[in-house]
Amino acid sequence: MSGVSITHRRGFLCNLGQVMTCAALPALAACGSGPRTPQPLPKITRVMVIPVAPIEKMHTENKGIPLGVLWQSLADRIKGADFNERMEAVRRGMGPKLTAALVQQLNAQGYQAEALEGVSRPAASPDNIDYSRLPTTEPVLHVYFNEVGMYSARFSTDYVPRVNVSAYLMDSKDGDTVYSETLYYGADASGDKTVNVPADPGHRWGSFGELVAQPQAVAASYDAAVVALATRIARNIRAQTAPPL
Repeated sequence: MSGVSITHRRGFLCNLGQVMTCAALPALAACGSGPRTPQPLPKITRVMVIPVAPIEKMHTENKGIPLGVLWQSLADRIKGADFNERMEAVRRGMGPKLTAALVQQLNAQGYQAEALEGVSRPAASPDNIDYSRLPTTEPVLHVYFNEVGMYSARFSTDYVPRVNVSAYLMDSKDGDTVYSETLYYGADASGDKTVNVPADPGHRWGSFGELVAQPQAVAASYDAAVVALATRIARNIRAQTAPPL
C-alpha cells in the first residue's frame, strides 16, 4: 500500500514539475522576445583628424604569372620595384591628401572637423601614437594605410589600384572607441558591405607596360581612391553617430 502511495506521489511531483516548467517557458520566451531599447548613438559634433602618415612602401604585384615562369616573375618584380620608386612623390603626397579629404568630407556630413596639429609620433613607427598625450579633448579620428599599390589578380592581366586603410574614431577624454573599421578600395573590395569601395572602372591597365607608361593616370587613380575612401569613412561615421547639431 505504501509502495503504491510513494509511486503515485512521485508521479504527481513529476507531473507538477512539468506543468510548472511548461508554464514558465512562455513567460521566459515573452521576456526574451520583447522589444529591446536600442542603445543611443554617441553624440559627436567636432572631430579632430590626426594627419595621415604616408605608407612606408608601395607594392606592385602580379598574381597572374603562370607557375614555373620564374624569370618572368623576377623580371616583373624588378620592374615593379623600379616603378614604385618612380611613384615616390605620389606615395609621400597620399597622407596629406587623405587628411585634407577626411576634413572636407566630415565637414560635408555636418561635423566641425579640422586637422590636429602637434601630434607626437615615433619616427620608426609613426602610427604608434600615444592618444593620452594628444593636444585636444575633442574626439580624434586616426586613419592609416595598410596597403597601397597596383595589383593584378590570378587569371587576370589587368592591373587595378589597391588601397586599404584602417580608421578609428575615439573619445580622447576616456579612450573609448566610437567607430572602427578597415576599408578596402579597388582590388580587395568585394561584396556590398560598406567597408568595400569599388575602384573607378576607368582605372585599369591591361599590362605592366601599359601601367608604367601612364604614371600620371596611375597618380590620378590614387587621388580617386583617397577621395572615395574619405567619403565612405565620413558617411560610415555619420551612420554610427547621432546627427551633429
